[in-house]
Amino acid sequence: MIKEILSKGCVHMEKSKDRNDCIKALMIREYKPGDLGYIDYMHCKLYEKEYGFDVSEFEPYVLPAMGKFLETKDRSGSMVWVAEDKGVIVGSIAIIQNSEKDAQLRWFIVDPSARGTGLGNAFIRTALDFCRKKNYDSVFLWTVKTLDAARHLYGKYGFEITEYVSRFLWGIDLVEERWELQL
Repeated sequence: MIKEILSKGCVHMEKSKDRNDCIKALMIREYKPGDLGYIDYMHCKLYEKEYGFDVSEFEPYVLPAMGKFLETKDRSGSMVWVAEDKGVIVGSIAIIQNSEKDAQLRWFIVDPSARGTGLGNAFIRTALDFCRKKNYDSVFLWTVKTLDAARHLYGKYGFEITEYVSRFLWGIDLVEERWELQL
């Protein structure tokens, strides 16, 4: 399923000088084989560059959960979405079923080229709509305090911090936070 973010398929329209066409047309779609490897790559590159993560420690945290998702035979309670700009993946978000009544939001990332377009909001709405359709009572996520833009969106959509822990993780000192939303 491909979901147009706005009626014309554009999250953010940049007008060219000579015409009124959409230069950046972002589309959200369900994942397909090969996407998870690219999502892992995006996380490693971005978190290393922007936050100083040691990706040799971070990647072993990300990949096992992706593998578990792929090995799950009944994925009806889980979904991964990606956004593409002209065929290039520029972001992702996932809902992974934790139990019959709750799910975890994971792998939320927006490439710098797609920031400020409304993609983050569209991803959160897509994920929460899925959770409501699956009749989950709650959705939770883990993040780190340094991810200001993501944390802002979580708060905007009603998530609240329910737990936090300070520790040395992925090569740096971090505050890890659990956020939860009652649906």
